[in-house]
Amino acid sequence: MDVRPILITLIVLSGCTAPYQVPTDERGSQQVRVPVKQTQLSTAQFDPAEPGSTYVVQRGDTLFGIAWRFEQDPIILARRNGIEGDLIQPGDVLALRGPVPERAKAVPAPSAERPVIQVETIRRAPPVKAPSPQPPATKPSPSPAPSVAKSIAKPAVTADPMPAASGWQWPVGGPILAKFSTETRFSRALQLGGERGSPVRAAASGRVVYAGDGLVGFGNLVILSHPDNYLSAYGHNDAITVAVGQSVTQGAVIARLGSTGTDTVKLHFEVRKDGTPIDPMKLLPNR
Repeated sequence: MDVRPILITLIVLSGCTAPYQVPTDERGSQQVRVPVKQTQLSTAQFDPAEPGSTYVVQRGDTLFGIAWRFEQDPIILARRNGIEGDLIQPGDVLALRGPVPERAKAVPAPSAERPVIQVETIRRAPPVKAPSPQPPATKPSPSPAPSVAKSIAKPAVTADPMPAASGWQWPVGGPILAKFSTETRFSRALQLGGERGSPVRAAASGRVVYAGDGLVGFGNLVILSHPDNYLSAYGHNDAITVAVGQSVTQGAVIARLGSTGTDTVKLHFEVRKDGTPIDPMKLLPNR
């Protein structure tokens, strides 16, 4: 009797069971093959931008309001995104970080009127000099020069129709509840008290660039834009009496004192220069 097949079978079985500890009750059961599922992911669902580096414009947003929320200079924000003026639309994606392109230098267009004028003066000069050969006849020619210089100098005098950011006034007459500090985001301002419903006045002449309650923590907020890249904000109002785009003069009533977004009747008065909060006391007169 040939025992070699029996020995081979025993060796194979002992080699399979010894190192791998296969359960004895599953040796004779039929194994089910599970098909491998392949999942293909698209890179479109991944945002390559750094979190917080972009913002999608929502309905009611303004460029200045977005710049105020993210503590940016509105001019720099507009330049970074190639925005002319401050017109934005819901759905626009604004870059909050990244390079800022330099402003293109304006090249004055060549004027075609000057050569024509020069040719006319050259052509008309000989007939004027012919009847009067005396040298004094040429002396009156320098006299028009001062008048031309005066006419050119006049436009330079009328620079900006809005006054510079100087001579600011207090927006309300109530007491100072809290002074400017850099401890928190909301402490970088003056907290001014007063009676509910009392007028809140523009501290300086400017243009309304935000009026609403879309910025969390400020309640009903009004933001004014002033020359020299100043912004002033008036928060926690019960009512707003101006609209975006409206120009206001210093002392004009822009809101009514209230307590929206806070638990006390007060005015959050904040001033920023080039997007950076500054102490309003440096602009306001002494009481």
